[in-house]
Amino acid sequence: MVSAPARPARSSPPSRAVARPCVAPVRIPLPDGALAWEDLAKLREDNPGYRFERYGKNELVITMGSGRKSDVRAGLVATELNLWRRAGAGGDVAVSSAISEAEDGSWLIADASWMSDERAAISGGESGEGPGAVPELVVEVLSWTDQLADQQEKMERWLERGVLLGWLIDPYDRIVWVYRPGRAVEELHEPAELRGDPELPGLVVPMAEIWAPRDLQDG
Repeated sequence: MVSAPARPARSSPPSRAVARPCVAPVRIPLPDGALAWEDLAKLREDNPGYRFERYGKNELVITMGSGRKSDVRAGLVATELNLWRRAGAGGDVAVSSAISEAEDGSWLIADASWMSDERAAISGGESGEGPGAVPELVVEVLSWTDQLADQQEKMERWLERGVLLGWLIDPYDRIVWVYRPGRAVEELHEPAELRGDPELPGLVVPMAEIWAPRDLQDG
């Protein structure tokens, strides 16, 4: 198993509705070419419960895997994405096991994502099982141990690599941050639904089932 060295936690906003045991990601510098796709696959196989990503070609980032409740919430979003896809949007919907590869060599994982047929056509290499293209929409759902500042940094990283719309969902404080290239981040407090317009016309995601009970500490 990967043994995560102790790291100082970043400060969190003081207004959180529920205190959570946030855990900072482990960041390991890499020489160029030190981590091949096969190496990443082996790390994932040998260390269940951890998430491995590469930022550029020179940094391995290790985080704890999502808790069950976080996965359930991401699955609810993915369900709505699939309904919208089947209604005519097309494309592919992926969940947290899918890896996207950016032009700078980054390998990134979203809790849920959607990419158009055009981007899907160039994803996965010849076998279709390699890293995919960067999707148009990414959704990150804060889990019980995620640090908000780290997830906000990751959302900016997604935008820099070609994402058109990003939703960062905090189910505990019931806040959603909406990311679009070249625009200020929009902060929504307990929205009843999220809409994909204008980037993804017709996409509507109801939020009632995604909010955590305010007095419940879950994963």
